[in-house]
Amino acid sequence: MVDQQIALAIDTSTRHAVVGISKDGQSIAEMSWRSERNHSVELVPAIQRTLTQAHMELADIAAIYVAAGPGAFSALRVGMSTAMAIAMARGIPVVTMGALEIEVYPYLAIGQDVTALIGAGRTRLYVGRFKSVEPLSSGDVFLADRAEFLEDLPDDTIFCGEAASELRAELTDRLGEACKIIGDPPPTRSASVMAEIGHARLAAGGATSLSEIEPLYLRSSQVASAARRWPSPPSG
Repeated sequence: MVDQQIALAIDTSTRHAVVGISKDGQSIAEMSWRSERNHSVELVPAIQRTLTQAHMELADIAAIYVAAGPGAFSALRVGMSTAMAIAMARGIPVVTMGALEIEVYPYLAIGQDVTALIGAGRTRLYVGRFKSVEPLSSGDVFLADRAEFLEDLPDDTIFCGEAASELRAELTDRLGEACKIIGDPPPTRSASVMAEIGHARLAAGGATSLSEIEPLYLRSSQVASAARRWPSPPSG
């Protein structure tokens, strides 16, 4: 039963972490912060503060939405292990989703392809290319060398994500002033977007089996969206 569903969202994919509380896919309270590689210490207090802000208790949570990456391996493990521990203790479902899916989701309704960018160190990027006319889960997700990516840019896409603002000059230099960039500074992922995605997937029976939950940790440009384990959202 998804109606009247209170859910907890957790995203520790990068240093810009997010937690939130939602009801029926609508955000009630959320917070984000820049973690100095200290997610393991900061996450639980952040969840507690957000619950307090929402006038909720952990016992009220009936589902968990968690970002599965790509991102920093240790940081992802903190968020995902916390989500699994709460889910196992309370016997509630978990819905996983990709960090790059969260980045592009607000912009797909524009009707144009969207490319999300997240930094993966000084010389590499996590890239997600999503077609506006295809299901969210069908996007290509891969690890790319920054210089090589910039040499072979798609020319009919909207760029967004954590790394879009820092790459604005390079993107504009190569594609011209018509280049479309959502260049908001981080944090660029929100718990409200996670709530929308998670609620829709849960309503469609898209909970993720606890035995199948694992981080999406990309190691090379050959790893693409087929390796992901989160289910497709409902159509329509």
